[in-house]
Amino acid sequence: MSGAQPIAAAGRGHSTFVALYRLLVRMQLTPLRIAGIAALGAVAILLALATRADDDPLRATTEVAIGYGLGLVLPLATLWLATSSVGDLVEDRLVVYLWLKPVPRWQLPAAATLAAVTIVMPLVGTPLVVAALVAGTEELIGALLLASLLAVFAYAGIFVAAGLWFRRALWWSLLYVLVWENGLARTIDGAARLSIAGYAQSLVADAAGVSISYADRTPTASVVMPVAVGLVGFALAVLRYRRAEID
Repeated sequence: MSGAQPIAAAGRGHSTFVALYRLLVRMQLTPLRIAGIAALGAVAILLALATRADDDPLRATTEVAIGYGLGLVLPLATLWLATSSVGDLVEDRLVVYLWLKPVPRWQLPAAATLAAVTIVMPLVGTPLVVAALVAGTEELIGALLLASLLAVFAYAGIFVAAGLWFRRALWWSLLYVLVWENGLARTIDGAARLSIAGYAQSLVADAAGVSISYADRTPTASVVMPVAVGLVGFALAVLRYRRAEID
């Protein structure tokens, strides 16, 4: 139990939650994950070079940011980290140590969600901001950051819960992102209203004054719905963790 000592040591000077959060961040920050997410983000910057020369760079950059950045890179990065956060603890047998300690059951899901947000935001948000600067569309930066934060929180809550509820959660989550978020939600209005990405994308489209069929939610709904989804995911994760049987 190589990770048990860091939890105990950190817990003496800080809350158990902070110690658990730091452990999860360290476990998720592997070179492979950083390189993979950074590479996906770098593509957005390369695409921005092309949109700068477009007849309508604002619309072109908006389409790239919401279609590629918010629609593909951000959910893929979040599911990669969030679904494995608890899984890594199970594989290392550290979850048994946590289960036997008087640690409130909400802390693991909360720490896993916060760890995913902490890592994904700079790795995905930074390239999107740089892409907006490269394309000369600085007016999108505020909306991109807010939309990214809301979407990461929503996805993290759902994918952490998926990691606790389902076996092969990574593959089920990947299927959801590719088939639902990037397939049905872009062609069927009813499906779009149940798309996490659609609400975040609407914030950016609204800031750009661009009309996109699958991103036409109201500003209020675009803020409220991702927060609500993230909280529901967190509640489901806590419920499952409380009822779980740890070997």
